[in-house]
Amino acid sequence: MATISAANLSYTKVRALDMRRTVCFQPVSALEVHGPHLPIGMDYFMARWMAEETGRRFAEAHADWTVVQLPPLPLGTDELPLAGSMNASQRTVYGAVMAHGRSLARAGYRYIVLTNGHGGPRHAAALEHACLKVSKRCAVQMFTPSVLVLHRIIRGARTEAVESLLGRSLTDAEKRGLLNGEHAGSWETSFMLADHPELVEPIYRDLPLDGPPAFKPLATVGERVVQWRTRRGSDAAKLREALNSISKSIGWLLNAHYGYGGPSVTYSGDPSIACAEIGKAFREVMVRDCLDVVEAVTAGTMHARDVRSIASDHAIIQPYFWERVGLVAAAVLALLVL
Repeated sequence: MATISAANLSYTKVRALDMRRTVCFQPVSALEVHGPHLPIGMDYFMARWMAEETGRRFAEAHADWTVVQLPPLPLGTDELPLAGSMNASQRTVYGAVMAHGRSLARAGYRYIVLTNGHGGPRHAAALEHACLKVSKRCAVQMFTPSVLVLHRIIRGARTEAVESLLGRSLTDAEKRGLLNGEHAGSWETSFMLADHPELVEPIYRDLPLDGPPAFKPLATVGERVVQWRTRRGSDAAKLREALNSISKSIGWLLNAHYGYGGPSVTYSGDPSIACAEIGKAFREVMVRDCLDVVEAVTAGTMHARDVRSIASDHAIIQPYFWERVGLVAAAVLALLVL
């Protein structure tokens, strides 16, 4: 069993690694405002913890493997645009992750795991798309299980597992809070109460259920599209979820910049029901699911390209989508003019 900090490796030691039995972890999450009660490093802490804890458990279970932990990359897009958030363009995030992946592949790494604590749609799409491209072009297994794992939890697919770890059923208030969207709400506040309680402001106990305003034009058109697809016999559940997420993201940006929908909204969910007990159960479910994916890919029973979430399902949030639309539109216009 060996867990090594990448920063401590010399060139000689990198070249001596048996890359067939080496897996490296790269956390990727920026600093972002998380309500009035959580530290701006919330997503950063979660990404780092997932890398460290998943890597530790993998190393314990596989004495003949080496786990290499890379320094966290404090970078993200779709960050809440309030003082303290560090936001980059999707192109920047995508390019940076592609560059990191190519560098790791050139060094000989075959298994590269990105961990992430930020749920921004275009951020998650950038990570998953970069992993897919690097895996294909460099013939490695680069993947990010974090969004897939977190999405299962917030949509309620892991409620029974959480209750089993708690040794009790979640109350109705807890279920409403935990399944009502998430940004500095019940899940993340509980995570920090279990991880770094000294960094959680006591005000969380008095914060009511809140969330961003949906951008009404997109929400209205989106619902009509969903209903149209449903009438045609298609399952539009994922489309509805994606459109709701995008309309709220746009509404949140407009709210932060122009006061759209009312006073500034800094969190989504219900922080008041959070507790360390739920946070510990949440962390355990999260790391178990993450470890399962890493085990499957390193064992060869799953391919990196199959590790994907809802963030990979819709073209409009993928890197360079609108640039390509613009080029096609320009080409069509040029043809019409000629």
